[in-house]
Amino acid sequence: MADRGFIASIADIKYVREMPEEYLPYVNFRAAFEGRVLQGDERVAILNVTTTTSYIALFLDADKSISDLELEVEESGAALNADSKIVLQKILKR
Repeated sequence: MADRGFIASIADIKYVREMPEEYLPYVNFRAAFEGRVLQGDERVAILNVTTTTSYIALFLDADKSISDLELEVEESGAALNADSKIVLQKILKR
């Protein structure tokens, strides 16, 4: 769990090509951080960090596990909330 007690909850899940403009800076930041070239067909979860105006973008790649996603959230200084974890686990199993 994150040191500061920030909790991240799902705000939206879409393909990059469908992502609202307000979330694109977070998606582009994460893509640059990971060295990705966006094609538009990547599925992305946008998480809102409670008590902040910050968002975390997570790419929902087929080879990722829920543990991978939780680690990415923790690296951003937050923890994934329980309901969001359940939703993301279901998506990753598809």
